[in-house]
Amino acid sequence: MDEITPADQAAPCCCHTEHFTEREIGILRQVAAGDTNEDIAASLNISGHTVAGHLRTMLARGQSRNRAELVARAYAAGVLLPATWPPRPSGRRCLPSPPAG
Repeated sequence: MDEITPADQAAPCCCHTEHFTEREIGILRQVAAGDTNEDIAASLNISGHTVAGHLRTMLARGQSRNRAELVARAYAAGVLLPATWPPRPSGRRCLPSPPAG
């Protein structure tokens, strides 16, 4: 029987939303730095289509309409640390649902 270690579990969070994977956080950092899908693909040694697929999943999970909104929400939710370059993750891995209205 496989044992689940704490590293395999999602970080605790009070918002009860799906968490971004480590790969998605890496891609989010590069998007925040202004990299294109092809730039990201080359740096991760994956295809641009794979990057696009990750971004589609992240946009849906983050309830964002585009890359700019996803990055803005990531900073607002504390997923990315403010005032850092290149963008750095905070350790938080989820975006709570945006407020209604």
